[in-house]
Amino acid sequence: MKHLYSKLLLICALFFSHLPLAWAQDSEQQEQIGIDTLQMYILNAQYRKAIEFIDNKEPSKDLLYQKVLCCKYLNNYSTAIEILDSLSKSYPDDVPVILQLASCYEAVAQYSKSIDCYDNLIRIDSTNTYFEVRKADLLYRAENYNAAIDAYSRIDSTYNPNYIAKSIAACYDKLNQPDIAKDYYAKAWDLDDRDVYSANSLVKIYIKNEDYLSAYQNSEKFIEKDSTNTTMNALNAYVYYNMKYYDIALERLKKSLMNGDSSLIVNRTLGYIYYQSGMDSLAHIFLQQALLQDTTNNNVLYSLGKVNYNLGNYREAVECFQKMVENLVPSDVLLFNLYKNLAMAQEKNGMFDNALETYNLALRRTLDNNDNMELFFSMANIFDKDLKNYSTAIVYYKEYRRCLFNYRNSLTDEKEINEIENKLTALDEYIRKLTEDVENNKNNP
Repeated sequence: MKHLYSKLLLICALFFSHLPLAWAQDSEQQEQIGIDTLQMYILNAQYRKAIEFIDNKEPSKDLLYQKVLCCKYLNNYSTAIEILDSLSKSYPDDVPVILQLASCYEAVAQYSKSIDCYDNLIRIDSTNTYFEVRKADLLYRAENYNAAIDAYSRIDSTYNPNYIAKSIAACYDKLNQPDIAKDYYAKAWDLDDRDVYSANSLVKIYIKNEDYLSAYQNSEKFIEKDSTNTTMNALNAYVYYNMKYYDIALERLKKSLMNGDSSLIVNRTLGYIYYQSGMDSLAHIFLQQALLQDTTNNNVLYSLGKVNYNLGNYREAVECFQKMVENLVPSDVLLFNLYKNLAMAQEKNGMFDNALETYNLALRRTLDNNDNMELFFSMANIFDKDLKNYSTAIVYYKEYRRCLFNYRNSLTDEKEINEIENKLTALDEYIRKLTEDVENNKNNP
């Protein structure tokens, strides 16, 4: 019995001595199950469940970091920033934490705070070129272009030189310094002949500067290696249009259109070509589409206004020219022609009072005798034929006669002089008759 009792004590001792080890193994097993569950949620994009799982656990740095990643996937940047800000204060030299904080600030367009994060990362690891590049990129996105140029210029020369040259070019482009920008775009393109962005940007600068020969040479150079790029094909066609090779431009634009390119430059240029070729119905289709893509383009508005006028769409013509009036400043040289065309459209649309007012605006913007002659005749015709205000019509017919007489004196060709003399004689007769009618109506009310 005594021997049995001793064995029982030994078994109990052994059992209790192994309990801590069993508990530890069980705890480790439970912890591993928890990690596996969390990873399963994240791998299966079940981010809400992952966050619920984390929130039910004792907070730790690793779990909070995982929660940050889940919040980012759910576009909940405010919560991610709140957690990361707290972690960065507790772990000021933790690179992954600060890197995630920089990413979150960038996502919500708080570029200055993101830049501060990269300054901190550069302090931690001054040899990491990635941090320098990201800081420069953020300065560009923050529209601090001079600082961005400085930052890009200080990046290690062994880093992708094409990217640096292209980025500096973009900064100078934004600063409206096209001559420097084009040099950097050209450098970037030389460093990587597949750099579509730099090639397109370079051609655009040449076009903007009206250096169509250089634009032609560079666009052709690109197309020789890649004839599929829609932007470059459209730019190339636009160059041909400006060099007045309309047939080639039209052929290439039609090809771009067939390939699915319905960009502004394609629609606009096709509209211009058809308008200048007198094909108003086709011009109307493309100019109308171009206007939807760029509602403030005065060249499109003017061309579409003229096309609408030619097609008899007088109300639409009025709208186009009126929109141009709103866009232009009083000193703009286009205003005279604009007011004249607007008045003509208003007249055709039966808006006679508006037309007279607009003709007067045109008169104020020209001292040219021939321009005045045309305007005075139009105004006289409205008072005479449309408003039946014969006394006022006579006033404008006399102004028209004065301009016509001045025009006659400027001529040297005998045949032309005789034609104007006949017009003056007929006009004098018409004014005399109109004056008599006005007098008779006064005497016989």
